[in-house]
Amino acid sequence: MQTIQLRPHENLTRVVSNEKRIRTPLTEFFKINNNNEHKTTERYLYSQFTEHYRWDKTERTWFKRRNKLLVIVRLVFVSPSEGERYFLRLLLNHVKSPKSFEDLKTVNGHCCSTYQEAALELRLIEEDNMVDLCLAEACNVQMPSALRRLFATVLIFCQPKDPVNLWDKYYTALSEDFRRDHPNDAYTVRVLTVQKFEQHLEAMGKSLRTFGLSHLSETQDIVLRRTRDIIDALNAPIPKECVKCRSSLNPEQQQVFDTIVEHVRENKPGAFFVDGPGGTGKTYLYNALYAEVRLLGKIVLPTATSGIAAANIPSGRTTHSRFKIALDLDVPLTCAVPKQGSLAALIQATSLIIWDEASMARKETVEAVDHLLRDLCDPDLVFGGKLIVFGGDFRQVLPVVPHRSLREVVNSSMVSSAIWSQLIKYRLTVNVRAKDDPEFSRFLLALGNGELQTEETAQIELPPGIVVETRSTEEELITTVADIAYPESDVNALGTDIFIKRSILTPMNEDVGAINTLLINRFPGEAVTYRGYDSILIDNRNIYPI
Repeated sequence: MQTIQLRPHENLTRVVSNEKRIRTPLTEFFKINNNNEHKTTERYLYSQFTEHYRWDKTERTWFKRRNKLLVIVRLVFVSPSEGERYFLRLLLNHVKSPKSFEDLKTVNGHCCSTYQEAALELRLIEEDNMVDLCLAEACNVQMPSALRRLFATVLIFCQPKDPVNLWDKYYTALSEDFRRDHPNDAYTVRVLTVQKFEQHLEAMGKSLRTFGLSHLSETQDIVLRRTRDIIDALNAPIPKECVKCRSSLNPEQQQVFDTIVEHVRENKPGAFFVDGPGGTGKTYLYNALYAEVRLLGKIVLPTATSGIAAANIPSGRTTHSRFKIALDLDVPLTCAVPKQGSLAALIQATSLIIWDEASMARKETVEAVDHLLRDLCDPDLVFGGKLIVFGGDFRQVLPVVPHRSLREVVNSSMVSSAIWSQLIKYRLTVNVRAKDDPEFSRFLLALGNGELQTEETAQIELPPGIVVETRSTEEELITTVADIAYPESDVNALGTDIFIKRSILTPMNEDVGAINTLLINRFPGEAVTYRGYDSILIDNRNIYPI
């Protein structure tokens, strides 16, 4: 089995059936070794091979070098935690002129089942003795919880040959605390031990299946399925501010709120998009929904495309963090969530998913979450039949796609996805943030909707009330803006609440420094410089256990 790269517009079947496209440097290396079978002088390691041959990307084949050049070759680094890929690289660095993947695993006429087994037979790695000794010693000094964490670490970074045998050998020590709590219930002890151990694996990006331990996951009853993630989500605090939001929604917000809450109460599937310019109260609506659903005793997963937006919602997380979406844009976006893991159980138990700033997300990201939810819940319904609420403003920030045209950026947005037509759309138009200035609110809405210009790129006329006309120097202009924003600074009446309600925005850091310097000089009292230093916390061994 080998990896084949294909572009987003290409058809997988055609690529696989194209004999030229499926060639890779490694498979062609095997082919040349087959042709040179009788040439005993030409036996090279894979790393040595490129000193004598060069790879032609167009023809996708190796050609013998005509000129003797100094060639420095390095194989791509592979971490031991990557398992078989690491052992494949290890064999390529030590086995000369292999003719196939099977030949690479063949030792003394015997074809090993894995690359790891072949590396052990060739004594390229040590047996599990050191791992065995490490775990045996830990059993004498470590608590079961620490031992489970150590066992997960050993599996990931030491790659023992037989994880199943190690599990069976040390199961008694790994489950000691649960056997004490449930002395007559071996099934519960086993399930809880596996759950805790699997959580350590998931925290390091692995699963039971990675190490051939998937048979440890068995059907569990509803009580045992309540993982730590589910318990934490059900016990998450409900801020009083969010509870108050429910009774102060405007008519537009109330309509969206009632519809979504009805879906939650009746356990109905649905996918919504709340569109609204900045200041129309989207985050206010999310907070009200969070409080209402949590008060119903159900689970909410608040997420956002950006970390700043996620911080505005209780228990908020970025979508990449919550759904384990790959950050590498050059690979197909998938969600690394094991079906038997605690995160999968949490998602399945969730009643409402909130995704703020979805307008900034690439359509591949949204589709990856759709595939995940279909895989975990109902494959025939959009987002697996889960109730999900998207929100955002396409007038502000589109997805960030480096070195692409505006048309390509728009094409990468979720509005270009097939999922977009399946969403129920709501629009918020009342600018709550600027309700005391309706004229400015109307200006912002018209600006965002493109009503102030007839061409795609054009200048617009700003309202006279927000323009300061001056021909002064830059320093005098800063002084003028500061006087308008903080008139209290001249009479020494500055209070802390002033800076919460008012601010001066500028796109340049240089201007930020100049404005800060001016305002600090106006503050009453003497300036004091506080210097920071690092020190070790006295934490009673909570952070740095001994």
